[in-house]
Amino acid sequence: MSFYQLRSVLVKAIIYNNHQLFAAGEWEKMSLNRGLFFGESPFTTLKLSDGVFEALEFHLRRLSRSIYFLWNVDFKDFEESLLKGLKELYEESGDFYFRITFVKTLNEEVDFFIYKLPFENKEGDLNLEISKVIRGRTNIPNYLKVGNYLEYSLELREKKCSELVYFNFENELLECGTSNIFLVKDEKVLTPALIPGILDGVTRHLLLDFLRAENLSVRECSLSLEDLKNSDEIWLTNGLRGIRAASSLSGEDLSNKLLLKINEKFKKFVRNYGEATARG
Repeated sequence: MSFYQLRSVLVKAIIYNNHQLFAAGEWEKMSLNRGLFFGESPFTTLKLSDGVFEALEFHLRRLSRSIYFLWNVDFKDFEESLLKGLKELYEESGDFYFRITFVKTLNEEVDFFIYKLPFENKEGDLNLEISKVIRGRTNIPNYLKVGNYLEYSLELREKKCSELVYFNFENELLECGTSNIFLVKDEKVLTPALIPGILDGVTRHLLLDFLRAENLSVRECSLSLEDLKNSDEIWLTNGLRGIRAASSLSGEDLSNKLLLKINEKFKKFVRNYGEATARG
């Protein structure tokens, strides 16, 4: 459908909501958007920790690429107002969860919102199960993160575990539901290369840089179910929780020996990529 055909449809479309009829010119009152209708909701999550937005530049760079890919929109048009929003939500102490989400309304206007929540790490043992869902090849680029977790949430509830591990149809290890994955065997660190179906996570990127800077053995490669099951340690990474060591995989206990050696130093490494008060 061309832009002009779509516009013609929108002009004629009517929505019934809360006992009222709304024509296309009134839809902005309802906050309807293409994320709700079509899953187009590029976002990033990051942590504000004791006055520092961790790896903020990396998160903004990913958002910039995402909205350009989806809508051919220049991030510079939103950067000033986004940073203003981060400043208004800024706090000098404590830990906070931030989610920045971009949306495009049904009237073709792009906007964003910032969600902030105090972060309390109440997570206990991190128990992994292998997902029964096989993920296929995708044309979604590795940097694009969108908010559709229904399939993941339903299986997580069914298996009653902390996280799910996914493979593709070629039996290659991909990632977990909300995290990238790293395997440790004999103090050698392995992580899946960025094939389709793997998010190019910010913390993944920083951990790779850190391990190389520390001259620790690390490699991006194709990994199998056997590699996963033979691991001494399994680490999960994401922008909010940093690195976490899994306690078990399918009921089998795992170590966290190497992570205990490096974790505090890695946290300091991440803070060096942070920004206080969102650029002053």
